[in-house]
Amino acid sequence: MPERENDQVTGPGGELERIVGFSRYLEERCSERIFSSFLATVLMCESLPLVWDRNYLRVEDGGASASELASLADRVLGGAGLSHRRIFTDSPEIADRLAPQFKSLGWKAQQLLVMIYNGQVEEETLPLVAEVEIDEMLPFWEEENRHYHPESPDLVRQLGEQNLLIAGRIDSQYFARRLDGRVVSACQVFSRGATAQVESIGTLPDYRNRGLASSVIRRAVAEAVRTGHDLVWLLAEEDDWPKALYAKLGFNPVGHFCAFRRGTS
Repeated sequence: MPERENDQVTGPGGELERIVGFSRYLEERCSERIFSSFLATVLMCESLPLVWDRNYLRVEDGGASASELASLADRVLGGAGLSHRRIFTDSPEIADRLAPQFKSLGWKAQQLLVMIYNGQVEEETLPLVAEVEIDEMLPFWEEENRHYHPESPDLVRQLGEQNLLIAGRIDSQYFARRLDGRVVSACQVFSRGATAQVESIGTLPDYRNRGLASSVIRRAVAEAVRTGHDLVWLLAEEDDWPKALYAKLGFNPVGHFCAFRRGTS
């Protein structure tokens, strides 16, 4: 049974508060350098300069304007030699206020639905889905990332290194479907206390549309619940199709985060 640290907040709104606390803990644990201004907290992982999700600003001042935050990002991220700009907020209210401002500056907004599991955990053991070690995941991640970033072997390498970094600092599990002697569909589960996040859900292109990802998610959720996690959640892009799959599997939205981005991709 996991230790229930910081998990006393329940009910509408309380679940989102728990998720924000969990997410901040994870991001800060996986940062190499953290410092704050009156506007934002800066989270940096300078050994992985191409990984946007590891080098960004998190909004702290609810009244900060997009132009103030963009200027800070230029000074901090640009000063570190990074070509991208990423500003994140885990407050739905701040996200909604800043979205039109960042749009007017030419930034892109990536709205992320926070979805929690409210479905019925299936009784079957889903024997075709295995819990695997990270060594077996590494070739899968590399092939998947090469598919999405064929032009950038350095980014592919750094994304793999990011997974190793996370594994060394966060309680992590990996669930996978094997076909043809290798992992072809998988996800990660991060946990702390009684909260668990399902993350990095993916299937190699040649194996899609077979229900593999669905089975992986079901097994991950069943295992999280079996080991005492009473809040299981994931993030889904508002503008992408997987949110419909997650809803079908029993995940419901309770709020949203937002990442504002400017860069070369």
